[in-house]
Amino acid sequence: MTVDKSTNTSTVKSHTWLRDVFLDWDRTQMVICFVLVVLLALTPLFINSTYYLGIIILATIYAFIGISWNIVAGFTGQLLIAQIIFLAIGAYTTIVLFNNFLISPWVGILIAGIVSGLCGVVVAFITLRYGLKMDYFALFTIALMVALRTLFLKWDYVGGAVGMWFGLTNPSFDKMIFANKAPYLYIALGLVVIGLIIQYRIYRSKIGKYFLAIREDDDAASALGVNTSRYKMVAVVIGASMAGVGGGFYMMYVTFIEPPQGFNLGLNVEIVMAGPIIGGLGSLAGPIVGALLNKPFAEIMRGALAEGRSGNSLIVYGSFLILTIMFMPRGVTGVLHTIYRRIINRFYPQGTGES
Repeated sequence: MTVDKSTNTSTVKSHTWLRDVFLDWDRTQMVICFVLVVLLALTPLFINSTYYLGIIILATIYAFIGISWNIVAGFTGQLLIAQIIFLAIGAYTTIVLFNNFLISPWVGILIAGIVSGLCGVVVAFITLRYGLKMDYFALFTIALMVALRTLFLKWDYVGGAVGMWFGLTNPSFDKMIFANKAPYLYIALGLVVIGLIIQYRIYRSKIGKYFLAIREDDDAASALGVNTSRYKMVAVVIGASMAGVGGGFYMMYVTFIEPPQGFNLGLNVEIVMAGPIIGGLGSLAGPIVGALLNKPFAEIMRGALAEGRSGNSLIVYGSFLILTIMFMPRGVTGVLHTIYRRIINRFYPQGTGES
């Protein structure tokens, strides 16, 4: 009888725990994210095509980079349009450290995150020092991207206009060179898991509440005693550091970087911005859901319209983004949240469906 009682007690506790999780939208989003991570981890068992596996790997990398932008633009509402600046700096840092100093990419990627974070400090300091907000902040980052592209085109140490590349000879764990693509997927998934945890911990913390207050009303948050300059800088530095790490790994996967590619506004939209916007900017699941929809769709359009006129795929892809913004302003997770609330209100009248 004692065993039966303890079993019943543990069953009740597990049911209570599950109910608490699914009555909290934030935790439900994390469940969705980790289910997607598990499904992605299983794809090498079912997909033999290196092309399709490559699309999944890039989508996973985009998800991690999307998380970095979501923290800046989604949580604090800062229009850091040219987030790709930090990705490019991270990529260049990683390849320079390996080619010129023989530092392993495993270490180089971490250093890339630190270097990009320091660049984030500079960007945040300049914009805050001169009070650049919203569209002026966005224009400053775009102007900085153009200036850096010109600088890197003329800087021979980082390859100039020719760019830099990474040789794929002699597969080695230390060099992060693998004989097949599966290890790249698992590394990318590891980064996504870390990114999801960082994002969730920030969102649920006191700092996260300050971020959201700044996003909703900068002046009101300041009037209530929030040091808006400090927390804006914190958000930019965190986002820049994560983008630098993502850029370093992106470099190791694509094996090549040049200024027109690294400092490219169009690529910035595809890699950094499209995922969170499609998935739901400011939500926890938005970056990964959006990236898994955005990258495959972009590749399908490129393949399907490759034989047509040049630019057809861009027209279709741009139309897709416009329609998404028009009909799903809160992204896919916004739609999921609406469905979720209806389910919760149907089966748990006392539950609000909110965190």
